[in-house]
Amino acid sequence: MKIKFYCFLSLLLFSTCCVSQQKEIEPPIRWVTDSWPNYTDKDGSGLYHELMRSVFHSGQELNVQYAPWLRALELVKSGNADFTGAMPFNSNYVMSQHIVLSQPISVLIKKAYLDSEILTQLPELVGVWRSGYRNELLSGELKSKVKGVPTESTDSGFNLVRHNRVDYFIDVRTILATHLAKQPDKSEFELVDIGSLNLYMAFSKSERGKQIAQLFDGRFAELKKSGKLAEIYSKYQQTLPSQL
Repeated sequence: MKIKFYCFLSLLLFSTCCVSQQKEIEPPIRWVTDSWPNYTDKDGSGLYHELMRSVFHSGQELNVQYAPWLRALELVKSGNADFTGAMPFNSNYVMSQHIVLSQPISVLIKKAYLDSEILTQLPELVGVWRSGYRNELLSGELKSKVKGVPTESTDSGFNLVRHNRVDYFIDVRTILATHLAKQPDKSEFELVDIGSLNLYMAFSKSERGKQIAQLFDGRFAELKKSGKLAEIYSKYQQTLPSQL
């Protein structure tokens, strides 16, 4: 009986020690993001907004800040924000274990100039992309074929193609498709897939960032198991990504 008591006491003391060594994450968790239609609209709607509200349950647990993509990356890298995304794997950050989005990379191009061999023609064309996207979203092979200039907004990217200043606008397909659907001259354009990628959430490379990443991954897995995650993705016409 005494042996059982001492075993229980030792286990209790060990558990208490482990818990005391786990630092609580001081709120709020600081999420910085660019504003993307159907993902992070500034009215609080979109796939990522709903996903984050489901992962970080308490309203006081999460704070959202909007910033241009490059600025968002720098804020997380410097530790002035806790996480951003979604983006391909990047060793400068603590990346989530879970893929949050699997998407084609596409170009928006005028139908009048569409060539069936556009992928092989890319090095001869001039494109436009959101600032920071060329380095962060494109693979090395695709990056070598893409030439052009950055722009600060999706609207300006569309207008540069519309007015023949550039040949194409490159982005994640659903971003382009959502914006294209709202254009009065949408019938003049075509979307062509030229690649694909898996996107993850990116956390600051610090002890706090690691803890928040672990919290995100654990709750993401719980949401998937419960079926809630599939409901969220279906609501925004997205397929829940298969995990590697």
